[in-house]
Amino acid sequence: MHLPMGVALSVLSLLAAGGETQAQQAPNVRAYRPNPAEEDWSFLRQSSKTDFWDPLKYISLGREDCYLTLSGEIRFRPEGFRIRGPEGSPSLIDTYLLQRYLFGADLHLSRRFRIFTEVQSGIVSGKLQSPRPTDRNSVDLHQGFFEWRRPFNEKRVFGIRAGRQEVTIGSSRLISASAGMNVKRSFDGAVLYYLTDSWRFHAVAAKLVSISKGVFDDAPDHAQTFWGVAASRKSFLFKQGEFAVSYLGVDRAQITYAQARGRDQRHTVGVKWSGSGTRGDLNYDAILQWGAFNGAPVRAWAFSTETGYRFVNTLWKPRISLRADIASGDKDATAANLQSFNPLFPGNSYAGAVGLFGPTNLTDLTPGVTAVLTRSLVLGFEAPSYWRTSSGDGLYATDQRVLLLPTIGQGKYVGTNPGIVAIWHATAHLQFQGAISRFLPGRFLEKTFVANGFGFYSITALYRF
Repeated sequence: MHLPMGVALSVLSLLAAGGETQAQQAPNVRAYRPNPAEEDWSFLRQSSKTDFWDPLKYISLGREDCYLTLSGEIRFRPEGFRIRGPEGSPSLIDTYLLQRYLFGADLHLSRRFRIFTEVQSGIVSGKLQSPRPTDRNSVDLHQGFFEWRRPFNEKRVFGIRAGRQEVTIGSSRLISASAGMNVKRSFDGAVLYYLTDSWRFHAVAAKLVSISKGVFDDAPDHAQTFWGVAASRKSFLFKQGEFAVSYLGVDRAQITYAQARGRDQRHTVGVKWSGSGTRGDLNYDAILQWGAFNGAPVRAWAFSTETGYRFVNTLWKPRISLRADIASGDKDATAANLQSFNPLFPGNSYAGAVGLFGPTNLTDLTPGVTAVLTRSLVLGFEAPSYWRTSSGDGLYATDQRVLLLPTIGQGKYVGTNPGIVAIWHATAHLQFQGAISRFLPGRFLEKTFVANGFGFYSITALYRF
């Protein structure tokens, strides 16, 4: 499962985190980030080492601005599904353990040049009927890039990263490492950036890194290439947040929709506006796509919103929110033209507490409530309901596999998936997260194997240093 957006905002209000690159991080902040390549521990050169792991975060190599930082992440996540069988038949039960290990080294050779490497291992054990491609990867290079930076002054910097890396450009709904997966996503390519105190400009060209189950055998997938540019600035009307515009192009040699399988060449333009204040917050994305699928025209679109309000003067500071997403689906599988939305390389923002459905041909409405019970404990509840946007298209997974063809059932209503999530930040390094949800199927699923619904749970222990 992944962290629901509402809960994430509650957690972010408790933590000192922010920025996209080392150039923009505030000094003297011990921030252990999902991507350790974005951390900056240079302040330890002149500060006392007070944390147990501080000696590994700044290892002097004898010259000014020449040092080594070591990092790591260990995650254990038992999960379970119980799919209720028809009357008189047993339920289908899956219980399994996901493990993820990440260990990195950040070598700074000067103020301008560094080399970052990170190794990843993803393991799954137990009973799992249909393992996902992102569940297992014995051990492989997750990141390995060099970065050259040219600071012009304290507020402006130009740089390039080249090699294997996590990439986020424009909206994370479109290009993301997808930390909710057991094996995180990375790309082989180059990113150019120019940063000022108000604006950020990025350009990227890269290939997705394919996941193989062996040892150090992951290679760039030459059948999946993307490129793009993005510009963003600080959000207007809010002290925190951003306004961004982006263009992304993708060329996939083979991709499957309910209509057919073939080559998808697609152009995507997106506008994002996010912001967070003392009480209110929002996160809006508008996306337009065009291109060609098997030589026929493509026209697709998506619109995503989340709006929240926090009662700051009330016990537990409850936040109420409403998320609404809608993405286009194909109108007619017998016609060559395609209207199915392609989410590119998405995170789990669309998928609710379980992360069951991808955004293609999906409309959802999700009310939610979160409460800050203590400074380190957050409790959240959400109840997403799902509909197919077009009855001529099917239902898709978060990794864009076709889950169900449009002919499997009638109507657009897919179901409702209420869930509860608790997050406890035990220390700066250790986090626990528990979730339980129940899926209540709609008319479209009434003749499928999940017609009686299913339950899901997960317990996550995450340690970073």
